[in-house]
Amino acid sequence: MNRYTGPLLIFIAAVSWSTAGLFTRVVTTDIPTTLFWRSLFGGLCVLLIVLFYNRKITVKSMFHFSLGEVVIASLSTAGMICFISAFFYTSIANVSFVYGIMPLVTYILAVLFLKERINSLAVCCCILSAIGMSLMTFGSSNLEDYIGILLALGMTIFMAALTVAAKFFPNADSSKATYLSAFLGALIVLPFATFTNIAVNDYYWLALYGLINVGLGFGIYLLGVMRVTALTAALIGLLEIPLAPIWASLLFNEQVGFLTISGGILILISAIFYLIRSKT
Repeated sequence: MNRYTGPLLIFIAAVSWSTAGLFTRVVTTDIPTTLFWRSLFGGLCVLLIVLFYNRKITVKSMFHFSLGEVVIASLSTAGMICFISAFFYTSIANVSFVYGIMPLVTYILAVLFLKERINSLAVCCCILSAIGMSLMTFGSSNLEDYIGILLALGMTIFMAALTVAAKFFPNADSSKATYLSAFLGALIVLPFATFTNIAVNDYYWLALYGLINVGLGFGIYLLGVMRVTALTAALIGLLEIPLAPIWASLLFNEQVGFLTISGGILILISAIFYLIRSKT
């Protein structure tokens, strides 16, 4: 394996994650039904990956979770529900660009709960991200857009909280937390999901959704992150943000307004600058 293998694997994972919104445009199922099947198929896929990596794991240890794994999985579940729901209300671009503020939201939560020191770099990047968010909000034209942006923001906060929680529980197994999160998500939306009059094609797309967006993304990312630095993984992972609206534009002709693009660029610049400068 050469030095390009790790970055390439992270890039493939970012591409797979960038497809999240596309599947919501293809399927005809409602939000709970989409969440249920995507979570179920994704959770099973991750569980199979764990079994493949660790052939000696027992059934008891597979479903025995520590407090940290339960907390991380719960936050991930809440974030996932907000994330997928957001695509049903607003554009893929809006959801993707809002997610770009995640590194800075993580920093704010770390200051509040981990007592990290406040530094001028992070404050400036947070202000720049806030300006970007404002531009995106002003560029939205209806109530559904605002609901979608709020859901995307909720997802970002939950995922940032997950990152902070991981510092409280450093021994938590991320792979176990991932499939637990998926199964929790499926269980929560189960009473609201529809199981009648679903097109056969929808089942194919939803299975592919779980496989590509959860299973493939997670499995490839695990292989790649072991071969690169945390900064490299974070920066390459940010490619997911501009890729998602590009796919939406090419495949579904989903138009992105000038203010949305401007706000998204500001958010990306602030996130990249913060990640680079905070590690130097």
